[in-house]
Amino acid sequence: MHRNSMVPTVNDITDELFSWAPQDLAEEWDNVGLQVGYPYWQVKRAVIALDVTPFTLAFALEVKADIVISHHPLIFKPLTRLNLNETTARLLAGFLRHEISVVSMHTNLDSVLGGVNDRLASLIGLADSKPLVPREAGMEAGLGRIGQLASPVPARKFVQHISSVLDKPCVAAAGNLHGKIARVALCSGSGSSLFPEAVKNGADAYVSAEIKHSTAREAEALGILVVDAGHFETERPVVHDIREFLSDRAKERGWELETVVFEAERSPFMYFSENTK
Repeated sequence: MHRNSMVPTVNDITDELFSWAPQDLAEEWDNVGLQVGYPYWQVKRAVIALDVTPFTLAFALEVKADIVISHHPLIFKPLTRLNLNETTARLLAGFLRHEISVVSMHTNLDSVLGGVNDRLASLIGLADSKPLVPREAGMEAGLGRIGQLASPVPARKFVQHISSVLDKPCVAAAGNLHGKIARVALCSGSGSSLFPEAVKNGADAYVSAEIKHSTAREAEALGILVVDAGHFETERPVVHDIREFLSDRAKERGWELETVVFEAERSPFMYFSENTK
């Protein structure tokens, strides 16, 4: 198949992403890599987003993108039908109709050094952070992170800090709001399942999202602070790291590739109070 050697293919893009976040770092239940499209389609413009939604497709069409690179996969489970009355099937059809590929880097990007969790740890200000659950003993890759703040801060000030660095005016907190926070564990996205690891590793605070009621009660009983900072907000910052990575690789390879972040992407949740108009 003849093609301009300066224009990368979908395969080229996927190979570079996997060179950073190897496929074997993904959890067994996950689905990473090419979600829809043709491996040998050329890519001149890439859109980077957290989610694959109708809004993402509309933006990709608006900027005439050839590929969408997302964190969350479009397809999690095997499809049994392509019923266009269903959202995933309709999106698949839309991307195929316009010859736009979708590639997703999910739990492999959560685990890898410099990925989603390291970005969150950096924003919070953790030093010497390490995986909360290492992939293998001694590995720098793994789920979650744990590290130290430069100096202890009051719990309430720490919660305000999380709200500020993630640009999320409303965060939920439970447990000890009266102590000092020095050692912090975190897991970007849904992370109640890693709370026991945070306890085991001596964390004063645990930052994650979609914290279960039972986990919040356990934190309350143990005197540990938990902060639910939102699934979208704890993961979204990584899209800029993906863009930077691909831009750097494109320069190294001499590719004609433009990378565009879907800046208008927002969390699906809105927050209301009795004073909300």
